[in-house]
Amino acid sequence: MLDYPFWVNNFDRVKDHKLKYPLSSKIFEYPTSFWYGERNGKEMADLDYSIERLLKRTSPGLPILVLYNMPNRDIGQYSKGGAKTRDSYLYFIESFANGIKDKSPIVIYEPDSLPHTTLMQKKDALWRMDLMKNGLDVLTSSCRALVYVDIGHSNWLEPKDAGKLLNTVCNDKTRGFAVNVSNYRTTKESMEWALRVCEYRPQDHFVIDTSRNGNGPHGNEWCNPPGRALGHPPTCNTGEEKCDAFLWIKIPGESDGKGNGGPKAGKFWGEMAEQLVNNYIKNGINTLWK
Repeated sequence: MLDYPFWVNNFDRVKDHKLKYPLSSKIFEYPTSFWYGERNGKEMADLDYSIERLLKRTSPGLPILVLYNMPNRDIGQYSKGGAKTRDSYLYFIESFANGIKDKSPIVIYEPDSLPHTTLMQKKDALWRMDLMKNGLDVLTSSCRALVYVDIGHSNWLEPKDAGKLLNTVCNDKTRGFAVNVSNYRTTKESMEWALRVCEYRPQDHFVIDTSRNGNGPHGNEWCNPPGRALGHPPTCNTGEEKCDAFLWIKIPGESDGKGNGGPKAGKFWGEMAEQLVNNYIKNGINTLWK
């Protein structure tokens, strides 16, 4: 079983929301992730220094890091953006790895990027998979991070197809794959699906994003569906040898995009945050509160 030294943020990420939405602060009493990628068309400067500084701050604990900078990210949807060119992307990965060095944080690699290739023209899909493979080679050869490649969720791909996609980009230093990132499929469903993916990737371990799956999905709605709840808090005690951890990869309370009344993707939405917390309480799952 993976023994991960989870780190809880020691700075206030919701100071602008606590007066009106006080329960939103409960989310940040537990480990949440840090996402890295181009925002508003601006490349990240001094990324290696930024990562190194964060790891010094969290020591001896470790944060959960998310790489989200693939060119044509989110294939032009709500979270569009990413690196402009192949070279700038590989430089970004190299800088990221140089900041990590001999530390071993969990790194979630490019949410949606691999599953999205199934929606792309063949030429574009092959270009992306080649870039992902090269990016993973740089990342895994330059640092000791525990790298999990995002492969979507149980309502997106058949396990065999997921396995084939992972085979196109992963190397033998990749720890495994991540499922349900930023989605709402139940932990049970996600676990069963991921174990079936492992039939085609027997060397892999996996992690499940449980950040907002306490009430499961709302049909096929992925953009700020109503009535959702926080899921199981981050832990390595998953009850399954292949499943390394339940994680809050998507930061609970951050919008999926301008759907169902939400603000732009990635912006914290206090109203939704409180709904996630309140519905978690209604479920009678009290392990989140001390």
